[in-house]
Amino acid sequence: MKRIILVALLATAALFLAACSAREVLSAEAFTSRMEAEGHIVEDITDLLNLPGIETFLVADLGDFIVEFIVCETEANARSMRSQMQRVLEDERGSFRSYRESNVANFHRLTQTTDGRFEALVRVENTVLLMRAPSENRADVEAVLSLLGY
Repeated sequence: MKRIILVALLATAALFLAACSAREVLSAEAFTSRMEAEGHIVEDITDLLNLPGIETFLVADLGDFIVEFIVCETEANARSMRSQMQRVLEDERGSFRSYRESNVANFHRLTQTTDGRFEALVRVENTVLLMRAPSENRADVEAVLSLLGY
């Protein structure tokens, strides 16, 4: 009986560690390549925004929603950018329905559904990704997150 409990505990610990493992950070080129391989157009709007601490700001149009992918100069800049974006999402939150947040290893992920929108905000090291889509496109948002490894 003790062996069964020990095996179960070890299996649970292994699953937990696998779930908490670090994510691979994407470069702007890798993001563009993966999105274009799926048939999406990616635009570099870095020069239009001229934001301090931002190396690259890309936008991919997926029809019903867009994906914003930001490469910051430092991880600290990315943390700050994610915090600012999270505050905006919280300020715009309407009738609250669901909210999930995880902050482990080298990434921070927030997803929420509110007022008919599904929103995902993810930071991996020095990158930040934001998607805001109609709730019915939640599966599409999750598919993009999976494609990108975020």
